[in-house]
Amino acid sequence: MPLELVWPLAALVATASAATIGASINNNGVTELFGDSFGEPGVATEYDYVIIGGGTAGNTVAARLALDSANYSVAVIEAGSFYEILSGNKTQIPGHNFEEANPAYVGSSQLITQTLHAIKTEPIQGYNGRSIGYTTGMTFGGGTAANYAGYARSTKGAHDYWANVVQDSFWSWDNVYPFYKKSVNFSPPDFTKIDPSLNITFDENAYETSGGPLHVSYGNFQGPYGPPLAEALEGQGLENIQGFSSGKLIGYGTIAAAVDPQTATRSSSETSFLQAAAGGTGLKIYPNTLAKRIIFNGTRAAGVEVKGNSLTSDFSWTISARKEVILSAGVWRSPQVLMVSGVGPADTLAAHGIDVVSDLPAVGQNAWDHPFMAHIYKVNVETNSQIVSGNSEALLEAEEQYRDHQSGRLSSIGTGQAVSFEKYPDAIRSDILSQQAKDFLSGFPEDWPETNYLPLESSAVPTDLGPDDNYLLYGSTLFATSARGNMTIRSNNTADDPVINPNWLGEEADVEMAVASFTRLREIAFNSTLVESSWVPEANVTTREQIVDWIRQNAALTYHGGCTCRMGAANDTNAVVDTRGRVRGITGLRVVDASAFALLPPGYPMAVVYMFAEKMADAILRST
Repeated sequence: MPLELVWPLAALVATASAATIGASINNNGVTELFGDSFGEPGVATEYDYVIIGGGTAGNTVAARLALDSANYSVAVIEAGSFYEILSGNKTQIPGHNFEEANPAYVGSSQLITQTLHAIKTEPIQGYNGRSIGYTTGMTFGGGTAANYAGYARSTKGAHDYWANVVQDSFWSWDNVYPFYKKSVNFSPPDFTKIDPSLNITFDENAYETSGGPLHVSYGNFQGPYGPPLAEALEGQGLENIQGFSSGKLIGYGTIAAAVDPQTATRSSSETSFLQAAAGGTGLKIYPNTLAKRIIFNGTRAAGVEVKGNSLTSDFSWTISARKEVILSAGVWRSPQVLMVSGVGPADTLAAHGIDVVSDLPAVGQNAWDHPFMAHIYKVNVETNSQIVSGNSEALLEAEEQYRDHQSGRLSSIGTGQAVSFEKYPDAIRSDILSQQAKDFLSGFPEDWPETNYLPLESSAVPTDLGPDDNYLLYGSTLFATSARGNMTIRSNNTADDPVINPNWLGEEADVEMAVASFTRLREIAFNSTLVESSWVPEANVTTREQIVDWIRQNAALTYHGGCTCRMGAANDTNAVVDTRGRVRGITGLRVVDASAFALLPPGYPMAVVYMFAEKMADAILRST
């Protein structure tokens, strides 16, 4: 029996007793129409704020501005549609998203990659010239519509380092911590559905009872791999810590996730922030609407030229901004929109016939992302392997548990327990890292982890998988790499994908770190009672040369990219925006997404982006 879920936005205006879908009469006797949440295509309209991109940051800023007592009018322009339409319930149900798991594309099944649009990278030298599909989340919700949903904040030291880099205490830990809390409606573990013997600890002080609207919880299922892997981590010297939301990451624990435990569905920026503001405010949503360019009146951003992004809406119009245009199109698209609008390196713009509004050579530079390596082990506990392989009996059982009890494997993101972060141990540092690499790493704060080990219950499985066989993906992510990537435009048309090069493993020090992380992850795995054998990579990959060859041919990505419109201090010539996201040389234009990060902090960027957007929205409302 297929699972059926209601398209969430319909719940904004429809009641259980409504005779007409998308229309209802509220408690005050006022007619509410679903269509009232949307802007009218093709009609030139003016708003206080125009936001390009309905992703993690864009929806957060939009909601905070629209819900303010000033009753601002806000337009959200999104090139995509709604992920609930694009992929059915594959992204709504946490465990379904990864049925087609592929170790080369962590977090994206083929379905998600195709429907939410992937940009093909340039051949990456450090990856043996391979091109990788980089899913951009072209949908309302952005990355939060299709990621693993793990919620981990960054560290105290990382934020204080950020504040020091940009010479502004606005980004210090003490000043960002309240804004991390502001977004989150936290639910503690529900041990009526989660095995109560599992050791899930968290810091209650990391959350506020008044926070929201983003749901953060531990889902309604946690697999049995956790205790034996935690025992192995403990045996390797890692400390158990109370979750990853209090400014500390080094150690191991259970990670929370953006899952609504009541419905056991993904909590994205669309289901949380966008829905909180849609209906009853001045927010208007423009789906399937491609931002063609920002319109300037001199050096002031006056609005956005847009075009219908579907076969039935092949027309253009203008959406004007009285106060500001806010660019939230993501790590690759935000710099692209700037460039095609005349903001970027003058020589690049001239080559594409674009008039220069502000010559900013750093637009598209300084890209920072986290390389990822996926090991897959045969293990002696049940994981999602049978579901991934298409075992109809296992899938039917999981669907029944989900539908009837909002629990079981489909209610989980497929990870959580025994997630760990560390700096490379002394033995690894002395055996593998050169003095140059160690000197580079010494520049990071003491609490900045250099690598992260992530267990995932959904992974690729052998074609000869037996009915009782189970596999666990155990991946490592590099958090302190030295190589930086870049992007540029291939034309003056935003419908054309930009040219992107994340430049993973582009420096020798990063290759050394990858070998160190590879070696350390294997050390943990084979010193556990959990692992029976290694499937990927094969056990005979042992010498440094073999390990490097394997890494270059198999390393992948985590979609953590940032810094391509990097913020900086007033005297930083390599910055694109100031510490409030305002674009240099322009008035009325900000960049509010991960592309404006001063640096890529450790942790999982989703939590950082929500905080970043909250801080920026507060700055806008306070006119600071």
